[in-house]
Amino acid sequence: MVDKKTSIEDDDELIDDAAELLKTGVFKNDFNLRMKITMFQRIFRIGWHRGFNLARVLRNRSLLVNAIVDEEISEKLSK
Repeated sequence: MVDKKTSIEDDDELIDDAAELLKTGVFKNDFNLRMKITMFQRIFRIGWHRGFNLARVLRNRSLLVNAIVDEEISEKLSK
């Protein structure tokens, strides 16, 4: 995959892998958005924009539930 791709809504494999990872409890729920994206980048070898979009898609699908991340994603999307 090309790292510059920023729209991942159609990247079902990546979303499924991230959802499975979240279900394992590897991520602590108190992490902020930057830490979540950094973990996604390291685990899936993706860029920051894809990591952000992955977090956004997971939040929209109610798979990433974290008040800190919700607020930070909302702030970034409102800019």
